[in-house]
Amino acid sequence: MEKTSGSGRICAGIDYREGRPRVCYQTEQMKEPQELPLNFEKQTGHAACLRKILSALKRYGKKEDIRAAVVLPDMSEESIRQTLKEAYEAGFQEGQLQVMGELESLVHFVMHQTNDIWQQQVWILEFGTDEVKATGIQANKRSIPIVTEAREPEYWYVGNLLEGNRDERLLQQVRERFGKNSNRVSAVFLTGTDLNTRDYKKSREEICSRRRVFLGDLLHARGACMLAGDRTEHRQYLYLSEQTLLYNVQIRSSRDGKEELCTIVRAGLNWYEAGESCEVLLCSEPLLEFSFQSMLGGEPIRAGMHLPDLPERPRGTSRLLVEVYFSAPAQCEIEVTDLGFGELYPSSDLCWKETFILEEQEEVSHGTGYGL
Repeated sequence: MEKTSGSGRICAGIDYREGRPRVCYQTEQMKEPQELPLNFEKQTGHAACLRKILSALKRYGKKEDIRAAVVLPDMSEESIRQTLKEAYEAGFQEGQLQVMGELESLVHFVMHQTNDIWQQQVWILEFGTDEVKATGIQANKRSIPIVTEAREPEYWYVGNLLEGNRDERLLQQVRERFGKNSNRVSAVFLTGTDLNTRDYKKSREEICSRRRVFLGDLLHARGACMLAGDRTEHRQYLYLSEQTLLYNVQIRSSRDGKEELCTIVRAGLNWYEAGESCEVLLCSEPLLEFSFQSMLGGEPIRAGMHLPDLPERPRGTSRLLVEVYFSAPAQCEIEVTDLGFGELYPSSDLCWKETFILEEQEEVSHGTGYGL
């Protein structure tokens, strides 16, 4: 492991789908991610392994310049929160590390290739002893941003080489999935095989027919690393997963005498990363009005939040802190704190909390708030 001189962001992709992680890293001086060879035999538990990874990455630059993404086999809420907890115990700071599933990591790997690669379907074929794990990815180039979808992996039984007929079985699966029109698939990535002509004469010819084919490894770690180095505002594509936050959270406000909706949280990021705050001045009754607009379109969900017992003050002299975060993909938590208005109107220390369950309906489920 040779130290790279220079400064700038250091990115890492950590494939933690199995017992020991596999890691790729990339500095701003590198054209593409490379494997970070680490031995984890003496480490026990995720926190210890993540601590070793962080220590190795600090050889390439400052700790605050490190960004990492972890690929997990289980994307349940409990698993996500536990992984983030262990990452913080290992020394990662909030905002330095994100979590994703294996499908998302493959999407980021594919979408960071040149656009001729993903003009049509892209398939990733991961070869095992008896099976081939096949994942198809499709980008809708007509949408802005480009919406990308990934199929749930299929497991093609092809038998082992000693049994014979592996080539014929693979050929049949490829023809069934890729279709008669070879233009439907623009690229194929292969891992765990060299697809040599001795063992795969027929299937190799079919796979390589009128499309680009690549041999690779560590695709999940590479995709995670590419995402870690990606700046969201420059990303031209969107992957919709179960963790994607679909709603923009807006608050109704007044500026220069005109009413407008001010966005507090923007859709498109993972729901467990969504968390923003703002300060507002209350100009009328003790009520805040929110709008939840789905990025998939349709009418926005509108809801109000009462602030009972807020002290009566002149117009514009109640300063409020509004904090918004998500506890589930469609469950928004809003906390409002009375900050007062300097020495003239001290804070009452009152705090209001509300949970909004966002559903595809005209009104929003809530506690003490109400639909508008």
